[in-house]
Amino acid sequence: MDNFSSYRGNRGFNWAAFISGILMIIAGLFLLRHPGKALHAFVLLFAIVSIVQGFVWLVFYSRFRYFIPSSWLSIVSGVLDIIVGILFLYSYDAGGLTIAYLFAFWFLFDSISGIIFSWSMRKISTFFFWLNLILNILGLLIAISLMFNPALSALTLIWLVSFWLLIFGINQIIAAFVNR
Repeated sequence: MDNFSSYRGNRGFNWAAFISGILMIIAGLFLLRHPGKALHAFVLLFAIVSIVQGFVWLVFYSRFRYFIPSSWLSIVSGVLDIIVGILFLYSYDAGGLTIAYLFAFWFLFDSISGIIFSWSMRKISTFFFWLNLILNILGLLIAISLMFNPALSALTLIWLVSFWLLIFGINQIIAAFVNR
Protein backbone atom coordinates (compact mmCIF):
# COMPACT_ATOMS: atom_id res chain seq x y z
CA MET A 1 0.00 0.00 0.00
CA ASP A 2 1.34 3.46 -0.92
CA ASN A 3 1.87 5.98 1.78
CA PHE A 4 2.35 9.41 0.22
CA SER A 5 3.72 10.96 3.39
CA SER A 6 6.70 8.60 3.40
CA TYR A 7 7.46 8.87 -0.33
CA ARG A 8 11.14 9.63 -0.85
CA GLY A 9 11.60 8.86 -4.53
CA ASN A 10 13.23 11.16 -7.07
CA ARG A 11 15.22 13.29 -4.66
CA GLY A 12 17.94 15.57 -5.94
CA PHE A 13 18.55 18.91 -7.54
CA ASN A 14 15.73 20.08 -9.83
CA TRP A 15 17.55 21.52 -12.86
CA ALA A 16 14.31 22.38 -14.69
CA ALA A 17 13.09 24.55 -11.82
CA PHE A 18 16.52 26.15 -11.46
CA ILE A 19 16.80 27.04 -15.16
CA SER A 20 13.18 28.22 -15.22
CA GLY A 21 13.85 30.46 -12.23
CA ILE A 22 16.98 31.96 -13.79
CA LEU A 23 15.10 32.65 -17.05
CA MET A 24 12.20 34.26 -15.14
CA ILE A 25 14.60 36.53 -13.24
CA ILE A 26 16.40 37.52 -16.45
CA ALA A 27 13.06 38.25 -18.16
CA GLY A 28 11.85 40.27 -15.15
CA LEU A 29 15.03 42.35 -15.06
CA PHE A 30 14.86 42.86 -18.84
CA LEU A 31 11.27 44.12 -18.58
CA LEU A 32 12.25 46.57 -15.83
CA ARG A 33 15.23 47.80 -17.83
CA HIS A 34 13.43 48.09 -21.19
CA PRO A 35 9.76 48.94 -20.58
CA GLY A 36 9.21 50.17 -24.16
CA LYS A 37 10.36 46.87 -25.63
CA ALA A 38 8.30 45.05 -23.04
CA LEU A 39 5.15 46.90 -24.07
CA HIS A 40 5.86 46.06 -27.74
CA ALA A 41 6.28 42.41 -26.73
CA PHE A 42 2.92 42.51 -24.90
CA VAL A 43 1.26 44.03 -27.97
CA LEU A 44 2.83 41.43 -30.26
CA LEU A 45 1.77 38.61 -27.94
CA PHE A 46 -1.75 40.00 -27.64
CA ALA A 47 -1.97 40.36 -31.44
CA ILE A 48 -0.90 36.76 -32.01
CA VAL A 49 -3.25 35.42 -29.35
CA SER A 50 -6.10 37.49 -30.79
CA ILE A 51 -5.53 36.16 -34.31
CA VAL A 52 -5.30 32.57 -33.08
CA GLN A 53 -8.44 33.03 -30.99
CA GLY A 54 -10.21 34.41 -34.06
CA PHE A 55 -9.42 31.25 -35.98
CA VAL A 56 -10.54 29.15 -33.02
CA TRP A 57 -13.92 30.92 -33.10
CA LEU A 58 -14.23 30.27 -36.84
CA VAL A 59 -13.44 26.58 -36.37
CA PHE A 60 -16.02 26.50 -33.55
CA TYR A 61 -18.62 27.85 -35.96
CA SER A 62 -17.78 25.31 -38.65
CA ARG A 63 -18.18 22.41 -36.19
CA PHE A 64 -21.20 23.52 -34.19
CA ARG A 65 -23.30 25.65 -36.55
CA TYR A 66 -25.95 22.92 -36.87
CA PHE A 67 -26.19 22.26 -33.12
CA ILE A 68 -26.06 25.70 -31.55
CA PRO A 69 -28.61 28.25 -32.82
CA SER A 70 -26.55 31.33 -31.90
CA SER A 71 -23.29 29.99 -33.33
CA TRP A 72 -23.25 32.87 -35.83
CA LEU A 73 -21.87 34.95 -32.94
CA SER A 74 -18.68 32.92 -33.18
CA ILE A 75 -18.19 34.21 -36.74
CA VAL A 76 -18.55 37.79 -35.53
CA SER A 77 -16.16 37.17 -32.61
CA GLY A 78 -13.69 35.37 -34.84
CA VAL A 79 -13.59 38.09 -37.47
CA LEU A 80 -13.32 40.84 -34.83
CA ASP A 81 -10.49 38.99 -33.05
CA ILE A 82 -8.58 38.61 -36.30
CA ILE A 83 -9.11 42.29 -37.21
CA VAL A 84 -7.94 43.43 -33.75
CA GLY A 85 -4.88 41.18 -34.00
CA ILE A 86 -3.96 42.54 -37.42
CA LEU A 87 -4.47 46.13 -36.25
CA PHE A 88 -2.20 45.51 -33.27
CA LEU A 89 0.45 44.07 -35.58
CA TYR A 90 0.09 47.10 -37.82
CA SER A 91 0.27 49.72 -35.05
CA TYR A 92 2.15 48.96 -31.85
CA ASP A 93 1.20 52.38 -30.46
CA ALA A 94 -2.53 51.76 -30.82
CA GLY A 95 -2.06 48.28 -29.35
CA GLY A 96 -0.09 49.62 -26.39
CA LEU A 97 -2.69 52.30 -25.74
CA THR A 98 -5.48 49.73 -25.93
CA ILE A 99 -3.72 47.40 -23.51
CA ALA A 100 -3.08 50.30 -21.13
CA TYR A 101 -6.78 51.22 -21.13
CA LEU A 102 -7.84 47.57 -20.75
CA PHE A 103 -5.57 47.32 -17.72
CA ALA A 104 -7.08 50.50 -16.23
CA PHE A 105 -10.65 49.28 -16.89
CA TRP A 106 -9.78 45.94 -15.30
CA PHE A 107 -8.77 47.78 -12.11
CA LEU A 108 -11.90 49.92 -12.34
CA PHE A 109 -14.33 46.99 -12.69
CA ASP A 110 -12.59 44.98 -9.98
CA SER A 111 -12.73 47.93 -7.60
CA ILE A 112 -16.41 48.59 -8.30
CA SER A 113 -17.17 44.89 -7.81
CA GLY A 114 -15.22 44.96 -4.55
CA ILE A 115 -17.17 47.99 -3.30
CA ILE A 116 -20.46 46.29 -4.12
CA PHE A 117 -19.28 43.08 -2.44
CA SER A 118 -18.12 44.93 0.66
CA TRP A 119 -21.73 45.95 1.47
CA SER A 120 -22.66 42.29 1.87
CA MET A 121 -19.72 41.84 4.27
CA ARG A 122 -21.24 44.40 6.62
CA LYS A 123 -23.43 41.73 8.17
CA ILE A 124 -20.47 39.40 8.73
CA SER A 125 -17.80 41.72 10.13
CA THR A 126 -17.73 45.48 10.58
CA PHE A 127 -13.93 45.52 10.57
CA PHE A 128 -13.62 43.60 7.28
CA PHE A 129 -16.41 45.69 5.77
CA TRP A 130 -14.53 48.94 6.43
CA LEU A 131 -11.16 47.46 5.45
CA ASN A 132 -12.55 46.06 2.20
CA LEU A 133 -14.44 49.26 1.43
CA ILE A 134 -11.40 51.49 2.01
CA LEU A 135 -9.09 49.25 -0.05
CA ASN A 136 -11.55 49.11 -2.93
CA ILE A 137 -12.08 52.87 -2.88
CA LEU A 138 -8.30 53.23 -3.02
CA GLY A 139 -8.30 50.78 -5.95
CA LEU A 140 -11.01 52.87 -7.62
CA LEU A 141 -8.91 56.03 -7.26
CA ILE A 142 -5.89 54.22 -8.72
CA ALA A 143 -8.02 52.94 -11.62
CA ILE A 144 -9.27 56.46 -12.39
CA SER A 145 -5.72 57.82 -12.34
CA LEU A 146 -4.62 55.01 -14.69
CA MET A 147 -7.47 55.86 -17.06
CA PHE A 148 -6.35 59.49 -17.26
CA ASN A 149 -2.70 58.51 -17.72
CA PRO A 150 -2.40 55.52 -20.07
CA ALA A 151 1.41 55.69 -20.03
CA LEU A 152 1.33 55.14 -16.26
CA SER A 153 -1.12 52.28 -16.81
CA ALA A 154 1.18 50.57 -19.34
CA LEU A 155 4.20 51.08 -17.09
CA THR A 156 2.31 49.72 -14.08
CA LEU A 157 1.38 46.62 -16.07
CA ILE A 158 5.01 46.09 -17.03
CA TRP A 159 6.14 46.56 -13.42
CA LEU A 160 3.56 44.05 -12.15
CA VAL A 161 4.59 41.45 -14.71
CA SER A 162 8.27 42.15 -13.98
CA PHE A 163 7.86 41.74 -10.23
CA TRP A 164 5.76 38.62 -10.78
CA LEU A 165 8.57 37.14 -12.89
CA LEU A 166 11.17 38.07 -10.27
CA ILE A 167 9.17 36.63 -7.37
CA PHE A 168 8.32 33.38 -9.13
CA GLY A 169 11.84 33.11 -10.53
CA ILE A 170 13.26 33.26 -7.01
CA ASN A 171 10.59 30.78 -5.91
CA GLN A 172 11.63 28.36 -8.68
CA ILE A 173 15.29 28.58 -7.67
CA ILE A 174 14.36 27.85 -4.06
CA ALA A 175 12.20 24.94 -5.24
CA ALA A 176 15.19 23.54 -7.16
CA PHE A 177 17.06 23.12 -3.87
CA VAL A 178 14.13 21.80 -1.80
CA ASN A 179 14.25 18.17 -2.94
CA ARG A 180 17.92 17.70 -2.11
